[in-house]
Amino acid sequence: MVIFEPKLITGMKMKLIPNNWALCIGVVLLLAGGPLAETAQEEFQSPPTAGNLRARDAVAAPQMRAGDLQPGQIQGMMARTQSERPSASLPDFRVFRDVSTKKSRFFDYLLPLVQAENVRLTAIRKRLSYIYDHVRWHRQIDEADQQWLALVSQEFRLPTTDSSRTEFWVSIFQRVDAVPEELALAQAANESAWGTSRFAREGNNLFGQWCFRQGCGMVPAGRPAGATYEVARYESVSESIGSYMHNLNTGRTYQLLREIRSRMRIEGQAPDATELAAGLRDYSERGIEYVNELRAMIRHNSGVIDEVRQRGESEGNG
Repeated sequence: MVIFEPKLITGMKMKLIPNNWALCIGVVLLLAGGPLAETAQEEFQSPPTAGNLRARDAVAAPQMRAGDLQPGQIQGMMARTQSERPSASLPDFRVFRDVSTKKSRFFDYLLPLVQAENVRLTAIRKRLSYIYDHVRWHRQIDEADQQWLALVSQEFRLPTTDSSRTEFWVSIFQRVDAVPEELALAQAANESAWGTSRFAREGNNLFGQWCFRQGCGMVPAGRPAGATYEVARYESVSESIGSYMHNLNTGRTYQLLREIRSRMRIEGQAPDATELAAGLRDYSERGIEYVNELRAMIRHNSGVIDEVRQRGESEGNG
C-alpha cells in the first residue's frame, strides 16, 4: 500500500512548543528533507500549473478535482464515504474447533475490512498532500478544499486549520495515517478472544473499546462499583475497526505510537507493527505485559497473516 509522506517547506514560520522535543525533532527532520518511505507521490519541482493540477484527482471524489467541488457537496461526499464501508456482522467463530482453522478464518474475514479502513485513511492523506502542495508553493487553496480541510481537522481532533503553521501539518500528517495490518489483527484477536467474546458477538466490538454514556453499549460483568463506562456496541465490524483506528490516531494516550510511526516514515521505513506496539502500553492495565503479549502474537501469527494476504491478492487478480 502506498502511503504519501509530504516534505514540509521551510518558507513557513515555525512556532515550536518549548520542551516538546518530539515535535521539534519531527519538524527538523521533515524540514531537512530526509528520505521518504516508498511512495509514488509526485514532487513538484516548480510551482504547480493548471495542467498538472487537473491530473491529480481529489481522492474522496473519484475523477473530480478538489477545486471542482461545490462547498455544499463536501459534507455529503464525506457521508457517502462512511456509508460505503462493508456492513457485515461478525461470523460465529466458535464453530471452529481447530485452532489453525479458526485463526485462518478470523484473519481471512478481518483483513479486507482492516485494509478498507487503511485505504480510506490513505486517500485522505493523499488529498492532504494535494492541498499541502498548494501551501508549500504559496498557491491559493480553493474554498472547497478549505472546507474539506476543516472537516478533516475536526474528525482528527485538531483545534485549528491554520494551514500556514508548520505545527498544523506535522500534527495532521501524524494523525492521518494507516495502522499496520498485523497490529490491528493481533489486537482484534487478543481483545475479542479470536472473535468469540460476548462483546464481539453481541456488539461487533473487537477491540474492547469503551463508551461513557448510559445505554451506549454493554455493561461488563466485572465493572467496579460506581464506574459508569460501558463496552461500546457497533452496528458493524467495519464501524468497530474505524473507531479503533480513530482512537489510535487521535487519543492523547497514543501520541507515542504516532510519533514512532512518523519517525519510521521520515527514516524511509514502513511502520512496523512490533515497534508501534510500544505506543500501546496504556491500552491495557497490564502495561508492558500487554505490549509484549501483542508482539508475541504478531510474531507467532505472521505466517498465517501472510498466507491470508497472499490468498486475497491471488483471488483479487484471478
